[in-house]
Amino acid sequence: MKKGIVIGIIIAVLLAATAFLVISYMQRDSSHVISLPSPVIDSGGSSLNDGIDRIDVNTETVKTVLGTLTRTENFSRTYTIKSFFDGKESEQTLNYWQSGEKIKLSILKDKTVRNILVLGSDLYIWYDGSSAVFKSKLSESSASKEIDMFSSLVTYEDIKDVPQENILDASYIEQSGQPCIYVEYKSGELGYTYQVYISVNSGLLYSMKKLDGDDTIFSMDSGTTDLSTPSDDIFSIP
Repeated sequence: MKKGIVIGIIIAVLLAATAFLVISYMQRDSSHVISLPSPVIDSGGSSLNDGIDRIDVNTETVKTVLGTLTRTENFSRTYTIKSFFDGKESEQTLNYWQSGEKIKLSILKDKTVRNILVLGSDLYIWYDGSSAVFKSKLSESSASKEIDMFSSLVTYEDIKDVPQENILDASYIEQSGQPCIYVEYKSGELGYTYQVYISVNSGLLYSMKKLDGDDTIFSMDSGTTDLSTPSDDIFSIP
């Protein structure tokens, strides 16, 4: 009799433990968050804290990793664009401000400043010293893509559509003190090679090169990104 009672208690305990494990498993968050390990520094060292779930950034995983990045929506920065053609070089300085869906880009080239302002789906363009303002609607699917077009920059989110065989190299490295995702790929009918660095901290394009064979024909380098929200006065229409 006592033996039967003991067996019954053991079975009850086992059933309760099994039920607890099943419920705990069902309540777990099934989403998988990718955390990156420390980036490789040019000197071969390692400086940042490791992630919990490691994923090596390579040509096979880089599209997945880029899909986890999000562009910061409130910031300002300056970057420089250079174009190279027939042994000549041209340079543009771009000032960029963003506050949510409000974006302003000022492009200085040959002592002329062109201003591009995006307010929601509305696009405004004018030149310093002129009262004429051109107004239109966005021609691209997003404001960031529209601004990338005006800046002649790649929209790195589109790398997901690059054929896998055209992804030549990818890694997680430190570029000028910034942890970045590096991708080298071929794109377009002319087969240009692109080398891009995307900041992990801000989700923004940090620098890039466009090459025709071994020759650089376009480059972009950004300065320090200010993550504070720009003043509303910056987004006013003249």
